[in-house]
Formats: sequence, C-alpha cells, structure tokens
Amino acid sequence: MVLRRAVQLIAMWVLAGPVLAEQATLVEVTQPERTLVRDELVTFGSLRSDESTMIRPEVDGRIAAVHFREGQAVKAGELLVSLDDAIARAELAQARANVDLAEKSFARAQMLFKRGASNAQALDEASSQQQASRASLALAQARLDKTQIRAPYDGTLGLRLVSVGDYLSAGDDIVNLEVLDPLKLDFRVPQKAVSQVRVGQAVELSLDAYGGERFPGRISALNPRLDDVGRSQAIRAEVGNADLRLKPGQFVKVSVILAERPHALLIPEEAVMPMGQLLFVNLVVDGKVERRQIRIGQRLRGKAEVVEGLDGSETLISAGWQKVSPGHEVRTVQRGEGA
Repeated sequence: MVLRRAVQLIAMWVLAGPVLAEQATLVEVTQPERTLVRDELVTFGSLRSDESTMIRPEVDGRIAAVHFREGQAVKAGELLVSLDDAIARAELAQARANVDLAEKSFARAQMLFKRGASNAQALDEASSQQQASRASLALAQARLDKTQIRAPYDGTLGLRLVSVGDYLSAGDDIVNLEVLDPLKLDFRVPQKAVSQVRVGQAVELSLDAYGGERFPGRISALNPRLDDVGRSQAIRAEVGNADLRLKPGQFVKVSVILAERPHALLIPEEAVMPMGQLLFVNLVVDGKVERRQIRIGQRLRGKAEVVEGLDGSETLISAGWQKVSPGHEVRTVQRGEGA
C-alpha cells in the first residue's frame, strides 16, 4: 500500500513539471550597451563669414568695365571693376611733366649756386619745387591706381549693385565679398555656465536644413565682459566649411561639449523601477529575479546612463518586471522579439 502511494506521488510530480514550468512568468530581457555619452550645454547662435566686406570705390568715377560674375570665387588682388581713367591718366602725364621740369630747374639752380651766380634761397626754392612735383606725381599715380578696384583677399562675391556706365561717388556700394571657409559661429551662454566654457573647447552645430547632421567646430574667443542686460557671455567659434554647405546668416542649434564618456553604460529607460527616491533594476540570475539598486546620469532618447550599480554583463528585465518579485522564476525572451 505504501509502495503504491509512493509511485502515485512520483507520477503526479512528473506530470506536474510541465505545468509548473508553464506557470513561470514570461518577461522581456535585454543587455546593457556601452556607447559614447556627452555632457552638453545647448544654446542657439548664428553663422557669420570669417571675413566680410562691401567693395567700394575710393575715388569718384564712371564704371568703364565690370570684370566679375555674381557669386564668383576670386583671389586677392583680382581686378573687379575698372573706372574711367581718362582724367586720371591726363593728371599723371601732367605730373610727370612737372617733375621733369622741376628736376631740370633744381639741377640748374645747383650749377648756378656752385658758380656763385645764385644764392642759397634760390637753391632751396628749386629743391622744394622738386619735392612738391614728386609728391604730385605720386598722388596722380595713386589716383590712377584707385580706378582699378581689386579684391582685398580671397573670397566669394555676392550680388552686384551697379552696372557699366553708373557714376560712383567714393564709398558707394558695388558688391559684397565673403570668406566662407571657415565660418564664424557667434552664440551666448548664461552667466551660470561661464565657468564651463573655454577657448579650444569642441562644439557641434545642427540646423533644420540638414536634419540629424552635426557640424564640428571649436571655440576661438570669449568676450571677457558679460552683457549687462541678459547677464550672458558672447562666444565665438570657428567651423570648417570646405564643402560650402553652411551659409552666413543661418540660425543654428549649438551644443558645447562639456565632457565625453566613450564607454558609458546605457539601459532602456523602461527597465528602471523607481521606488520612492531610489531607482532599481530587475535582473535575471540563474532563471530567477534579482533586484539591484542603481544610480543614473543622463537620460538620452529613451535610454538611461547607469553610473553606479551595474558592470555591463547583466541581463535586465526590460518589460514585465511589474509582474515579478525577487526570487521568482521567470521565462525570458529577448527585447524586440516578442513573446
């Protein structure tokens, strides 16, 4: 009788095994991942040309020829506009004739002075006239040179504002010239962040025109004086623009890189279990639930950075941890694979 009862109990235990296994709670699990995490200060700024100037004449004159195309890249010293130089050339010829006459008069005065046929005053007057005529020649040459308007540095021209035949006064606008590589990035940071920013620090900018793409740069200068009204500091960075995709005047989002952790530990944010002021995760260890306290840093697009409590080798319960407690046996499926 006892033997029969024992056999019955063993048979019931064997048959109940699959049922007990099926009763173990199914949970979704994942593993922590290591990746680059940055501490960033986010603000907004504007792009500016590295150099920008409006080409203007220094002398009055009528435009005789335009030697550039709008939007053209030019080199320093390249001829852009020629003004009518007829008057300037005539003045130069007159100045040369005056110099020739003054040189001869001075030579004659020297000869007469050596012979005693002239006094020192006459020699001085001839010398002064010689110097004045030379100065007039230099002035006439400079005026003639100013009729040839040239690019002051390498750059890209904008849209011209004049046409052949226009009469220009000194200072009238002709065309803008921009240096587009590199570009300057001007932005501001609040007073509380001033101590976190320094020259040489890396920045990244993004803008709607290139969604998701980030362009690197470095801080080149800090304004030592804060704005009196907003209590913010003006900062300038330099951004490479070899492909000329970025344009002066664009409004951009700026991320100042304060710190980088290339091997930070990230877990899904839904795996974090808050309990009061503390945070926990549920692990699967030898088929059973184990609860562990953690401390997190940044939260990044659905992920949380773990700075204390995990070493990266664990198996975390990312979904279903609400249905289990420490010590419970669980069945697992990888995150994203479904039950």
